[in-house]
Amino acid sequence: MVDFTERMRLKGKAEEDIYFAELNKKLIEALHEKQAKDLDLDHKYFKSEDSVSK
Repeated sequence: MVDFTERMRLKGKAEEDIYFAELNKKLIEALHEKQAKDLDLDHKYFKSEDSVSK
């Protein structure tokens, strides 16, 4: 059986784990959005270069 102090420690650890998991998820999503935007900009840049050289 888990005593009250241990239960509160585990509760705090679980809340901390959830907080950082959500933060990591948001950071990963932001990174993916930035990468997609950068790829789109690269695509537009190379596409416009191709039309200029023709």
